[in-house]
Amino acid sequence: MRRRDLDRAVLDLASRCGAEVLAGHEAIEPVVERGFVRGAHVRSPDGVTRSIDADHVVVADGANSPFGRALGTFRTRRWPYAAAIRSYWTSPRSDDDRLEIVLDLADRSGQALPGYGWVAPVGDGTVNIGVGLLSTARDFKTTNVAHLLEAFAVDLADRWGIDPSAKAGVTRVGRVPMGGSVQPTAGPTFLVVGDAAGVASPFTGAGIDAAYETGRMAADVLHEALSGAGPTALQRYPRLVAETYAEQYKLARLWGRLLGRPAAMRRVSGAAVRSRTVGDTMLRIMSGALRHDEFGAPETVARLATRVLQVAPEA
Repeated sequence: MRRRDLDRAVLDLASRCGAEVLAGHEAIEPVVERGFVRGAHVRSPDGVTRSIDADHVVVADGANSPFGRALGTFRTRRWPYAAAIRSYWTSPRSDDDRLEIVLDLADRSGQALPGYGWVAPVGDGTVNIGVGLLSTARDFKTTNVAHLLEAFAVDLADRWGIDPSAKAGVTRVGRVPMGGSVQPTAGPTFLVVGDAAGVASPFTGAGIDAAYETGRMAADVLHEALSGAGPTALQRYPRLVAETYAEQYKLARLWGRLLGRPAAMRRVSGAAVRSRTVGDTMLRIMSGALRHDEFGAPETVARLATRVLQVAPEA
């Protein structure tokens, strides 16, 4: 499913459940009264600005989050972030039931890069192809991710039956804050979720699942607040986020710094390519697909890493 179709389906569901959806409107800045967020100034498609009052506000305006910045949110700049780019190509394998992950990314000189590429069948005649690069890369600031995507598409052409020069969709590129790097995520009357809260995985750069998960956490605490618990219920939200992600994300930040060293990246990607067990272990840990009631290689490695994290410095 394409992202636009997913977004439309979610909006339609919200509307059927009673939410008022204002299509094409932009929340440009918060309404603040005596230090409390009491709504938002909203611009309509025809340029008219009006205020919408609210007892509570959920900030979900993406990675740049100008609304959140207006409330004082900030990113911990020493923590890694990612640059990601993706687009669509027509492919005869659009209905495949699995995606492809490529760990051995390299720049034009053949230097190993801390990142990965992906191919995700969409089911509508196209595949989503993209690459993500961690900011821990030695030459991150001078690496052009558009060139990485072009080279990646050429490498995939025969295997996926695509024409690298004929994209079938818009190319999207952006920087992704990760690993819970944005704070604060809650105030007396507001909560911050998804990319606005920087909760994308530092392992993969993926943020849609965490966006939905933090959205559900926010809904739960807001329900408590509206059911009589009052504003103090909102302060449970940062604890829920930390309990869910903090340990895994600390490991991922340390991992990202390790992979920023080309020699380490070559060894890791080489091991993953040569050994199915190593590759499966890495993929399960990176994607969070661990089975905590089992004792396989991924779960064992994750438990050992958890013990190391207890004495490891903050990444």
